[in-house]
Amino acid sequence: MTEKTVSSGNGGDLQALGVPFNVEAMAGMNQKFYKMMMSCNDELMTFGRTRLKEDLDMPQKLAECKSPQEMVSICLGFYQTAFKQYADEATHIAKICTEMTAEAPELSKLPGD
Repeated sequence: MTEKTVSSGNGGDLQALGVPFNVEAMAGMNQKFYKMMMSCNDELMTFGRTRLKEDLDMPQKLAECKSPQEMVSICLGFYQTAFKQYADEATHIAKICTEMTAEAPELSKLPGD
């Protein structure tokens, strides 16, 4: 028969191997990491929603054009705005990722480090 190891849930079996482990510290680390990831995901979803609305409004704007020049103006404005918004969003996401990276050493510390 195979012997079953009973774990106390507090990392005692890892501590016996010389690995410092604390369930509360790990839970706190995961909680902070997940909050940062949620912030990043929220930012991306908000941006996506905004861009999608603008994309879906484009056919109506084009249908209302009275001249080819007006159509060119609307298309040019649409793409200029989209390019600026994507560039701004990339900068904002890079900032969030930089903050997450700066936090990574703190998140990976175990008690006693």
